[in-house]
Amino acid sequence: MKLFILILLFLVTPFACAHEVAITFDDLPCPQDLSIEDQQFISESILEALKNFGAPAIGFVNEGNLYDKGGTEEKIAILKRWIEYGHSLGNHTYSHPYLSQSKAEDFQEDVLKGAKISKKLMQDAGFSYKYFRHPYLDTGSTKEIRAPFETFLKKENYTIAPVTIDTDDWKFNQKLTENPENKEKIITEYLAHTQAKFAFYRAASEKIFGRNIRHIWLLHANLINAYAMEDLLKIARELEYNFIILDHAMEDEAYSEPDNCYIPYGVSWLYRWDDTRGKVIDWSKDPELN
Repeated sequence: MKLFILILLFLVTPFACAHEVAITFDDLPCPQDLSIEDQQFISESILEALKNFGAPAIGFVNEGNLYDKGGTEEKIAILKRWIEYGHSLGNHTYSHPYLSQSKAEDFQEDVLKGAKISKKLMQDAGFSYKYFRHPYLDTGSTKEIRAPFETFLKKENYTIAPVTIDTDDWKFNQKLTENPENKEKIITEYLAHTQAKFAFYRAASEKIFGRNIRHIWLLHANLINAYAMEDLLKIARELEYNFIILDHAMEDEAYSEPDNCYIPYGVSWLYRWDDTRGKVIDWSKDPELN
């Protein structure tokens, strides 16, 4: 009987102790001023890595990028590839403006304009199109800015896609772009930084909620992730994270927590919830990249 119980515990424990994270990518089809061939390479590299790890993802699209410097049909084809691989698309606005620095009507128009292609692609594939991601994670620096915009989103049947894990990939990507000769060194630093950030956010979650919530990881469709995606996913797996769809992550009751944090720059929702509750986390310990 004791042997049976030990075997049962061995079988159940890995699943019971597993953590969960939804993977999200901003700025599709590609945020950089790159050739179509480079954008295709970035997308295909990321998609193949996700496939190899059985990891679902959602890509948030800036549709203005589809028309910038031509190649519109090829860029739309990149979005189609994400759907063909079984991933979702969401709205990241047309031109990636700051909410807090925009006129309300202009920002709302940018959101509507940013859904014309992506929404149709999703619907044509039989998928729902419902998530919105704030550019720069700027959710509004005042209640007077945020409240009307969130009313607008509800009217348009959008759900806000929060972020709890931000591993600063865009900063490392900038370093890589400026110093391509240091590629291996920069990628190594990025991977170590990612491990440190995962550890910090897990500890923050456990202190705020008494548990590790279902996380939402912010990444970008950029060159460093094209090179490092396999290793990034391996790190998450080694940290005992299962990869889940955004819908499942959003079912965590943590995402119904009030957010009364009004600041003009983007931060993790863990910071927002902690700020709303009265601060129990020492955010100076957040391993930010200088």
